[in-house]
Amino acid sequence: MSPVGEHRKIQRKKPVWTEIVTEIWVGQFLVVDLLFPGFKGFSGISAAKTWTFYALAGELAVFGVCFFIYDLVKKKLRRPTPTQIAALAFLACTLVSAAFSPYGAKAWYNEKAHEAALTLSLYVLVFLIVSRWGKPTKRLFWVLFWSLTAFCLLCLLQALGKNPLGLYPEKLNYYDGFGVKYKGAYAGTIGNVDIVSAFLALVVPMLILSTIKQRPARSWPTWILAAACLAILLWIRVLCGPVGMILGAAVCGLVFCPAGKRRWVLLAYGTLAVAGLLLLFFIRLPEELVYGDKYIDVLKPINELQRLLHGEVSDTFGSGRFYIWRQMLERIPDRLWTGVGPDMVRFSGLSPFIRYDENGVEVARATLTDGHCYPLHVLYCQGLPALLSWLGVVGISLYHWVRYRRDRAVAILGGGLICFLCAMLFCISSVIVMPFFWLTMGLLEARAQRLRAEGQ
Repeated sequence: MSPVGEHRKIQRKKPVWTEIVTEIWVGQFLVVDLLFPGFKGFSGISAAKTWTFYALAGELAVFGVCFFIYDLVKKKLRRPTPTQIAALAFLACTLVSAAFSPYGAKAWYNEKAHEAALTLSLYVLVFLIVSRWGKPTKRLFWVLFWSLTAFCLLCLLQALGKNPLGLYPEKLNYYDGFGVKYKGAYAGTIGNVDIVSAFLALVVPMLILSTIKQRPARSWPTWILAAACLAILLWIRVLCGPVGMILGAAVCGLVFCPAGKRRWVLLAYGTLAVAGLLLLFFIRLPEELVYGDKYIDVLKPINELQRLLHGEVSDTFGSGRFYIWRQMLERIPDRLWTGVGPDMVRFSGLSPFIRYDENGVEVARATLTDGHCYPLHVLYCQGLPALLSWLGVVGISLYHWVRYRRDRAVAILGGGLICFLCAMLFCISSVIVMPFFWLTMGLLEARAQRLRAEGQ
């Protein structure tokens, strides 16, 4: 029997005003930050999302000060939890990194690097306030549900070649991207399809886990929305989201299975992994399916994995990720403790990524702006102490997920969190999606501390 949603009945307490205000703010965030694209289309969406987040975080900061004064007067102040201490350590390391960055004021804020020290500080602020005064509720789930519904409807229109809200250049649509008539590929109210993929890797598992132990008569709208989100993942054809969900689902299977069957699940995983690797090693894909006229893009990563198993390594692997990772790993020892500065990749002098055609002619050149692997990105930009403290926040959050997995809210939030973390091993970081990550951890921490206080 699945342990998701099984937990001891506890006495419901009347929510205090701080929880109510925080819940209203979270609901507002789930609508505004997700659905507001700004007024300049996809070309200005990063700046619009940045300033939207700044405004919302500033509003929450005001609430946080009021909450702190209230708790101080009422003598309700609590000691920070281990997760909150790790988050504060991450903040301190980020500020030190910015202070010692060779790029000066750019490391604190600039219009190109949207995740400089100011933005990262606000991430931590959101986490601290939500984890102290927040509460995951059914109301927030339904706010997310309807926001995602609007998001999916917009993506449907874009998939039909329409240009609702005028986000694409005039008289163009989604299919004119990918370098056809404009650079990049953009969808929904998020923009870059890599970020869309990572965002869906966070929310789709939450939708699916929320249906466990629900009757079909109640859960069918959620299943339809989850299916729509999965269809968007297939439409945009970005693998980081699906890969993250597959890896995260494997972890969820291990966490949620009964303890007596866990070793059999591990054995099944091991058997599948060995069988898959042997299959990839001995059976090579036909070259025409990978590079020829019958090219199937989803087979390219499989071909690259096969080549890795045979000892072949190329900078082109992972759509150029190996090229980025190699350059970063070579430079990390030079600034191991403080990094180059928060989100300073674009200024750090990495060689640009260049793509050539079959005749050796340059067809594309791109400045490197992100590590395409979030832990590596943190290590390169903010240094080893920042990475360790970030891993501390994540590790304690996942520990709470495993410990309190029988609680429905914890199971849902933790499932989304692990899938997102797996996706971010291959995806870019952005102010468009990372606030949702910190918000999820904040709500998970808030619920875990409530359960701990109630003796569970």
